Order: sequence, then C-alpha cells, then structure tokens
Amino acid sequence: MNYQTGVAEKSTILDTLIEVALIFQKLFPLDCNITITDRKCFLAEYSGEDLEHLHQQEGAKISETGGIMKAIESGNIQTSVIPKELYGVPFKSVAIPIKDENGQIIGCLAIAMSLKNQEKLEQATQSLSVTSEEIVASTQELAVSAQELANGMELVDSLREEMEKHVQRTEKLLVFIKNIAQNSNILGINAAIEAARAGEKGQGFGIIATEIRKMAESSANSVEEIKTITEEIKQKMSQISQEMQKAFQFAQSQAAASQQIAAAIQGLNEFIIDLEGLSKII
Repeated sequence: MNYQTGVAEKSTILDTLIEVALIFQKLFPLDCNITITDRKCFLAEYSGEDLEHLHQQEGAKISETGGIMKAIESGNIQTSVIPKELYGVPFKSVAIPIKDENGQIIGCLAIAMSLKNQEKLEQATQSLSVTSEEIVASTQELAVSAQELANGMELVDSLREEMEKHVQRTEKLLVFIKNIAQNSNILGINAAIEAARAGEKGQGFGIIATEIRKMAESSANSVEEIKTITEEIKQKMSQISQEMQKAFQFAQSQAAASQQIAAAIQGLNEFIIDLEGLSKII
C-alpha cells in the first residue's frame, strides 16, 4: 500500500467516525461528549448539555497529559473518572485508540459521560441508607422498650395475684374475727343474765358483761367496715387486671410491629445497596 492509499484509508475511517458520532451521541442514554481526533489535533466534537464547557475547537492540539494522548501513545483504552472539583461536573472519560487496517494508530475516539445524575443518585442512596439505619435503630430500641414493658406488666400482674391471695386470707381472718365477735356478744348477754340473777352481788360482773357486749359490737362493726374496704380493693384490682391485660397485649403487639418494621427496613437497606451499586455501573 502506497502513502496516498494509506492517507485515504486514514481519512475514510476518521471521516466515517465523524459522520456517525453525532448519531451515537443522540442515541446514548446519558448526557455525553463524543470526540474524534487524529494523532495530534481535534477533528470533531459533539457536546452534551452538562459537558458543553469541555468543547474543543476543530484543529486544537491534544493535551500531552490527557487520556486521549495516553490512548494514542499506548494503544490501549484509557478510562478515568474526573471529579466534580476540576470542571464543575463529574464525568467518566473513555478514550479508544483508532487503528487502520495495518494496525497503525491513526487517531482516537473519546467519550465523556456526565455522572451528575449518578452522583445525585449515589448521594440520595447514601442519605436514604443513613436514614433507614437510624429508623432501624429507633425501631429496635422501641421493640426493646416494648418488650421491657411487657415483662414489667407480667411482673406487676404477678404482684397483683399475690395481693389477691392476701385479700382472700384477710377475708378468712375477718370471718374468724366476726365469729369471735358474735360469740363474745352471746357471752356478754349470758353474763348480763347471770349478773341480773345475782342481784347486788353481780353488779360488777354486769358491768364487765356490758363492756364485753360493746366490744363485740364494735368488733362486728369494724369487721363490716374492713369487709367493705376489701371488697372495694378486689373491685379495683379487677379493673387494674383488665387494664394491665390490655397494656400487656398492646406492648406485645408493639414489639411484634417494631420487629416487622425493622425487618422491612432491613430489606430496604438491601435494596439501597443494590441501588448504590447500580449508580456506580457506568
């Protein structure tokens, strides 16, 4: 192949790339720049919205330190990610060396893809991840608190049962005291009868009998008062038991709901990880 044929082939390949580059740029799903160069200069460039400020004029010299020149000199594809701090917009650059039929490098095809949306997506997933972790921690604390509340309710209910047993024992003692009062009253009546029969000699015994009857009557009244109080205590304890049962069921339900929420958010975290991975694919 002579020199003129080589130049013609070189021009044909690069010209073809120039012609189809705009079509590729329009078909590409991301905002991007497509650049075609020969070994020294920029031949054509089609700029996207985000990377328009990177546009190079036709005929401009290729930077000696950039990815395009590295691809031309090495013959290998050069890939780099440019941070936002350098040009205001983060982007990924891929420079592909172009070879003719003889394997000689005649230029470069470079694509610069804007990572602005990917950066926003990554920031959003990171923020969502932090938020979901905080929610998980809060729901776990809530579940622990609910479980502690349920345990506390069980303890209080156990104490209530003990109190009921004490009330029942008190009722038995009241029955015993009431019987003593009744027997004391009968004893007082009998003593008063015997004192009356004894006449003057039985007056002192009569006074004692009267006091015994008063004491028996007072004891009987006290027993009735205590019995009324214990009945009120039983009623209040029954109400407390009902409310405690409701609170216990609520605490258990809350603990179960918190665990379900934590499990759901854990699934969301896995989705966030997948989403973050997708944002880095390009």
